[in-house]
Amino acid sequence: MGAFRLAWKLLHNNRGIYGLYLIVLAITVATCYNFMAIQYNTAFVQLAEQLQSAVVASMTCGFVLLCTVVFFLWHANGFFFKQRQREIGLYMLMGISTSRIGRVLAIESMLLGGLSLLIGLPVGLLLSRLFFLLLGKAMFLEEGLPFTLSWQAIVQLVVVFGALFTVLGLKNYRAVKRSRLIGMLQAAARKQAPPRLKAGSGILGVVLIAAGYVIAMNFKQWNWDLLLASMSILILVSLGTYMFFGSCLAVILSKLMASKTFVYRSVRLVSISNVFFRLRGNYRSLAMTAILAAATVTAFSISLSFRGFAEDHVIIEAPYSLSFISDDAQIRGKAAEVLGDSRYGVIGVHENRFVPAQVEYADSGKRIDFNNEAIVTSYSEIRGTLEFLQAEEREHLLERMTLRGGEAVFILNANTMASPINVEGEEIRLNGNTYAIKESIQVPFIGNIAAWGKKNIYVLEDQEYEKLRSNGTELTLSGIQLAERNGYDGQDEQEGIKGQSEHSEYKGMNRHVEPKELDELVQRMAEIVPGGRDHLNDYAKPYIQEYYALGIFFFLGLIMSMVFALATFSTIYFKILSDALMDREQYAILKQIGMSRREVRRSVYWQVGIAFVLPVIVGILHSIFAMNMLEEIMNVEFAMQMIYGVGLFAVIMGVFYAGISRNYTKMVYEN
Repeated sequence: MGAFRLAWKLLHNNRGIYGLYLIVLAITVATCYNFMAIQYNTAFVQLAEQLQSAVVASMTCGFVLLCTVVFFLWHANGFFFKQRQREIGLYMLMGISTSRIGRVLAIESMLLGGLSLLIGLPVGLLLSRLFFLLLGKAMFLEEGLPFTLSWQAIVQLVVVFGALFTVLGLKNYRAVKRSRLIGMLQAAARKQAPPRLKAGSGILGVVLIAAGYVIAMNFKQWNWDLLLASMSILILVSLGTYMFFGSCLAVILSKLMASKTFVYRSVRLVSISNVFFRLRGNYRSLAMTAILAAATVTAFSISLSFRGFAEDHVIIEAPYSLSFISDDAQIRGKAAEVLGDSRYGVIGVHENRFVPAQVEYADSGKRIDFNNEAIVTSYSEIRGTLEFLQAEEREHLLERMTLRGGEAVFILNANTMASPINVEGEEIRLNGNTYAIKESIQVPFIGNIAAWGKKNIYVLEDQEYEKLRSNGTELTLSGIQLAERNGYDGQDEQEGIKGQSEHSEYKGMNRHVEPKELDELVQRMAEIVPGGRDHLNDYAKPYIQEYYALGIFFFLGLIMSMVFALATFSTIYFKILSDALMDREQYAILKQIGMSRREVRRSVYWQVGIAFVLPVIVGILHSIFAMNMLEEIMNVEFAMQMIYGVGLFAVIMGVFYAGISRNYTKMVYEN
């Protein structure tokens, strides 16, 4: 029988073992195809020309997905090879050369890859239409991105997965060539050596994890570069996790085994000893499970956070339906006439006053404001804006911004959606006076108007602002809230812009105009406002730039969280299955000497719990600090998103834990 036919027959005979593996591979192939097809979608490419972050997001997710696939394939291949060592030994005993056995296993690996492509690629093509439809919705597009069959993505997918399975086949071939008959036949009976107890390495692992957590909580206060902080945290926590499961956990389990009062209760001795003696070979899987769990929870929580942040940040970038900067009464009158001729009615007008100024930091090394240019306004102006807009939690925000003599508040500009800079406690010089920054915050004021939206805002006491205003040039931004015309006449609009500055009965937070319906009106306003678009801002603007990016991050974050979850489940499943196959003989003996099914089940729950629940708990802890870092970067609290992410993951993992424990019990007790 030829090597190819033999490989196919062996693959068919082992379909029960390879079933779940093939399903996971097919799903992975389908997901990878859609990520690869994004870069060849014409509509997405055209959009990406205007929004570079969309390309970065898709390429980053694709790279992370590929890394996850490589790890999973490598781990699963090792599991299957380990389970078939005795089978390989029998072939060697029958006189078949190691070269031929190696060729058969290599061909079998490539057949698995081919089957995964044959199954996963059609599934990916079928789901591609839904994928692009949902991506378009997440990007706030009226229609989903059009479906296109990408031959480039198909070729790229075949090349990547073909290369991966070729490498795995060569790895199996080399492993068989280097194997020995006795070693293969005795593989199942080979006892695991106990792990080395390295208390120093265990303590160092905990210290590294703690150091990563401390940096995540304080990098902003320490003025660390974001990339440096992120890479430092990733390296410290990853190394610490491996050292924790490789050394610290071994020390903890050895102490538990030495405690007679603990270990001899119920069936704990069997469970803890099984985990302890296999820790030397399993700690890498446990550490990787913890990292994958952290990635799953973090990706899901971040995707929820971006979705909520996109909706909440609209009020920062565009507080008003329409706004423009001008102190000229004639210009304001023309604007009122344009509004009077439009389909909209003015339901509220608010004026924001501010002074352009040069800001210098006492610490000359700080570069916060470009060319030291910024905007200065008063506490009363901020209070009036928040009250007009009926901003949520405005009382709390105003309390945080309450000023005393010599203090100022820093408001991050509306053009910046996230920044890790920390200026609290810093001293600045304005108009010859020195102020200490009490608070760093981001609240709506003038919005992301082109000429001024990129400048940070400094808030002073009213008296201090008056002194500054007397020596500077005060500008006025007119913020207008619009609604579909319903009983309004032109006179209402004209009076609204010329005379009224505040209407306490208006609720600026309510949006009465669809963003894309403002284009014609904005164009007409740009023709009469000095400076045109540079001095004009509208509610539609955010939806054609940053919010596409946040929608992409939201959608791709959900996809990546599902991929990470699948990798986590599969890694745990193959590890537990491997342990169950090794434990069958041991539990058969315990069953013969009187161990009941209930005691076996209790022992299994303990054993699986240590090897399953502990990595999940560590992963959730990592994700909590990762989300805390995101909060520091974006200056927003994501507590609810974190609770949703952790809660959903915990429920799913709890169900998975119960199911896999029952299967484990069935395998070692009944089979």
